[in-house]
Amino acid sequence: MKLPSRYVLKRTVQVTLIAAAISISISTGLRLLVGAKADTITVLVRLLLPFLIAPPIAILWFGRLEALETAYRNLLKQTTDLAKRANTDPLTGLLNRRSFEEQFNSAMAHKVAGKFLIADIDYLKAINDEYGHLVGDDAIIATAVALQATLGDESLIARIGGDEFCAFIPRLEKSSMDQLLTEISVAADREFVRRRSLADLKLSISVGHQKCKPSTTFREMMEQTDSDLYRKKRSRSTAAAI
Repeated sequence: MKLPSRYVLKRTVQVTLIAAAISISISTGLRLLVGAKADTITVLVRLLLPFLIAPPIAILWFGRLEALETAYRNLLKQTTDLAKRANTDPLTGLLNRRSFEEQFNSAMAHKVAGKFLIADIDYLKAINDEYGHLVGDDAIIATAVALQATLGDESLIARIGGDEFCAFIPRLEKSSMDQLLTEISVAADREFVRRRSLADLKLSISVGHQKCKPSTTFREMMEQTDSDLYRKKRSRSTAAAI
């Protein structure tokens, strides 16, 4: 049998004392009003009865209240967890595409200025094929950690595909962008080395970015920024081949 909790016992003592005080006060008042004398048995009954009746009733009542409160808190936690799962990517903990799109479109509707960024991991398929998908997962997680560390809490960051991420960075100065892109790649490789430490594998990230215009939709920004990303990828491939 489960013993009553401290909360239930505390409330039971309070209610019992209050019930005893009320019972004794009323019975004493009535006795004085009618001028009746109380014998020893009557006094004992008047004193003991509240302590015999109130505790079991109070324990039962407050126990049920506590059970309802506990059930409500558990339900609230489950609802919060489900909402979080519905809005986040399970591997990285970042926003998923749907949640990011909703929040980004809301920011644009409110004319929040900023930069839209797309980042993807270079040669992730080759990493998966040569080293295995768990190493590929670590590359994805390392990139997510790097984006969170460099972009800050005010930015919206999401994983929108296998190796593709996007972010909205409010109030970013143009002069800060090149430094930020370098920091993302450095931070991602550093986190990847911490996780795997493969001497022959360096993690690199390609990033495209565009300035957001008021009322521009997520799909429009994706199209514009994708073009910038793949233009940079082609440029890097050409330079590497020369």
